[in-house]
Amino acid sequence: MKPVGETDLIGERGVRKSDLRIGLIGAIDEASSALSMAKGFCSPDSQVLLDGCQKDLSSMMGILAALPRTPMDSLENCFSSELANLEETIRVVEAATVYPGEFIRPGQTPATGTLDLARAIVRRVEREAVAAFDALQIPDRSMLQYLNRLSTICYLLILAELPAT
Repeated sequence: MKPVGETDLIGERGVRKSDLRIGLIGAIDEASSALSMAKGFCSPDSQVLLDGCQKDLSSMMGILAALPRTPMDSLENCFSSELANLEETIRVVEAATVYPGEFIRPGQTPATGTLDLARAIVRRVEREAVAAFDALQIPDRSMLQYLNRLSTICYLLILAELPAT
């Protein structure tokens, strides 16, 4: 049984739960859970897209769980492929999106409400990740950019899931 307040990471035992890495991994896990909830209310196309994003977040958590065993210089642009895929998805979704002429207030449907919650959680996670990356001196920016773009795709999916007026 582990001592209270401790957990394990990849290759490291007895890590305090107050460790920045644990906090960041937990925040990313919250974002994935928010996507999971939204997925339950969304259209099948949005569900597939969100499922892919959850897989990416799981990979991100794995990368961060291996710190500091992973050499920092090997982390530069380590998430560039996932970022490029998400940016391409954004281009495709954006091309099919009709932007409203006014600010939206999601929540007319469970899909738009949960996507809005996921968007806000992802934005908070991005802020926490920036602070943690700075403190831990993680050189990679592709993971941070991915989180930024993830909030964008959540917003675009809100627009796609809005009821027709």
